[in-house]
Amino acid sequence: MYLMYVDESGDSGLVRSPTRYFVLTGIVLHELRWRDTLDNLITFRKAMRNSFGLKLREEFHAAKLVNNPKELVRIKRHHRLEMIKLFAETLAKISDLNIINVVVDKQGKNPGYDVFENAWKALIQRFENTMSYRNFRGPANPDDRGMIICDHTQDKKLFSLVRKIEVV
Repeated sequence: MYLMYVDESGDSGLVRSPTRYFVLTGIVLHELRWRDTLDNLITFRKAMRNSFGLKLREEFHAAKLVNNPKELVRIKRHHRLEMIKLFAETLAKISDLNIINVVVDKQGKNPGYDVFENAWKALIQRFENTMSYRNFRGPANPDDRGMIICDHTQDKKLFSLVRKIEVV
């Protein structure tokens, strides 16, 4: 089974939205690699704690580290930028980690265009297609399926969309 953790960036609204783009990023790995990946991420977080004073339970968000550090202001800006670079390098070294991105440029979209639904449809379709063509790096089973894990987004709308996709 493939596990995909999805997070979003930006706002899915078209009218008076504070962002031009709505982005979904899915990090995908096979269930046989989740423990090794988690151990790598814990090791990374401990290194950030030891090198820069980032507490293990503090959230690691690039936007917050760069633009709105609040309590993380105690860490010098160049160190916060270095942490982001080190995190990208850490992810790149995890050989069985796969990433799927969907970026919706909302500029010029018709008022009826559903940014949220179209972005999620594209992400789910890419996840399904990559599994069915066996194009994810890492181990694979002949009957692999996938599981999507996300934070609380527009839950009702997402559940409805997933049900609709399953029926088709």
